[in-house]
Order: sequence, then C-alpha cells, then structure tokens
Amino acid sequence: MALDIHRADNNEYIFGLDDERYNGLLVIFEQFKNSTGIFIDQYGNTDLDLKNIRFLIKLIDNHVEKTDLNKDKKETSIILEFKGLLNMFLKNNIPVKLRGD
Repeated sequence: MALDIHRADNNEYIFGLDDERYNGLLVIFEQFKNSTGIFIDQYGNTDLDLKNIRFLIKLIDNHVEKTDLNKDKKETSIILEFKGLLNMFLKNNIPVKLRGD
C-alpha cells in the first residue's frame, strides 16, 4: 500500500490507497498542497482534521466541475471514491491519519 488511512482517535485502520489510487489523486493532493502547504506524501505521515477533510472535498468538487470526466474515467472513479470516504469521515466527525510506507 502506498498510503494507509487510520482513525485519528483510536488509530483503527480504515482503508488503504495503493500506488494506482494514490497517483490518481495526485492532482487533488497537489492542489491541497498549493493551498494549505500540507503535502499528502505516500512515504510520509499526514494528519487531517475535519477542516482539512472539508477542504479536500471542496477541491474535489471544483476539480469535477472543471474537468471532462470522460477524459480519464479511471482517475475520475478514484477521485469520486476518495470523496465518498472523505464524506463518510466528515459525516461521522472522524479526523484521520494518513500513513505512508
């Protein structure tokens, strides 16, 4: 796995992003880094509070709005799947830890 996602409150493993998924999300992660200075690195550790999660969702929504979703269906699928996870975290007030290997 390129990046493991854990609950911040109890360190429970939730989901893993393999290299393909991580690479599919790079466009979003780059925008996040440019806006916040926080880099989601597949080899490092990043903690995301609810504010960061909300902002990532906003970035994804903006990306989807501006992008031809048929251009790269695999990337679109990866981004929308990740958005679903983020929405679940936000809905349940779960900050997360991203742990690279």
